[in-house]
Amino acid sequence: MVLVGTPPQKFNVVFDTGSSNFWIPSTKWPTDTVYPHPKFNTEGSKTYTAKYDNTDKHKRKINVDITYTVGALKGTLSQDNLILGGIILEAQDFFVGFKPDLHMKKVKFDGILGLGLPSLKFAGTVSVLENLVNKKLITQHIFSIRMTPRKGPGADAGQIIFGGLNERHFLGKHFYVPVLSGKGFWNISMSQISVNGEDMKACAPQCFAFVDAGTTDIFGPKDEIMKIYAAVNTTKKQIACYKVKTLPVISFVIGGKSFSITRNNYAYEYLDRRGAKRCDLRLEQSDRNTWVLGIAFMEAYHTVFDIQDFNKPKIGFASAAP
Repeated sequence: MVLVGTPPQKFNVVFDTGSSNFWIPSTKWPTDTVYPHPKFNTEGSKTYTAKYDNTDKHKRKINVDITYTVGALKGTLSQDNLILGGIILEAQDFFVGFKPDLHMKKVKFDGILGLGLPSLKFAGTVSVLENLVNKKLITQHIFSIRMTPRKGPGADAGQIIFGGLNERHFLGKHFYVPVLSGKGFWNISMSQISVNGEDMKACAPQCFAFVDAGTTDIFGPKDEIMKIYAAVNTTKKQIACYKVKTLPVISFVIGGKSFSITRNNYAYEYLDRRGAKRCDLRLEQSDRNTWVLGIAFMEAYHTVFDIQDFNKPKIGFASAAP
């Protein structure tokens, strides 16, 4: 939850390490959405300003298209105060959204706060991470994320800490790996994926993975995910619920170290529209030739995103505390 404006207006946002922009819905956001959302009233904030295109003789507001792997919207570039866990970021750049696509009309969250690296942001803006560092609002230039399995509506989904970490959230020490340069994503190298110790030959000699707190599942190239499906005795994401208790351990070798997840991380049970029990794997096929380690992976590992140097970021993993 974040607060924007003066007086502050409250929004429930997704903290997304796969993007670097921040947006919330405006009063122009449509009403035909699946879930109700608060809408940012720009006229109700004493500190709000819209940004205008100085190269345009008509001095029109700057409206942009914001796109994600799934979902898109239009937004107006703006500035206002942002309160983030007690930290006040004055004149933070963000977008007030006004034209979501069909997917964005179906989401439960109110907005997205991007925590990707600066090169993913829109030109001419200052990201939330840059503001935290440049204005010396955090003593340690890190943020840490603990994900916890959801146990029902309203249950704790985890915690994000800016400028530090909570030692009760992890076991042992963090193992750090460098982020690959030039992408803007929290992108790391993997060298092997195995199921119950058997190498799937899915990452030889190496493959790349985005660590993304804004994605629920683990995504991988179609052929590689199909190898894992075969190893767990299925041909698709859906699986018979009686098979879940026999699902094997899946391991990812990152920086020479193996990180394992169990069925508790990558399989889940739910009720369909008819009230029947169903089970799915949180392993998804992607058209891209890269992997995405989403919440299904991060539930098992407390994660530190290190920005001591924006040019040499790194990620640390430690086993999540029970």
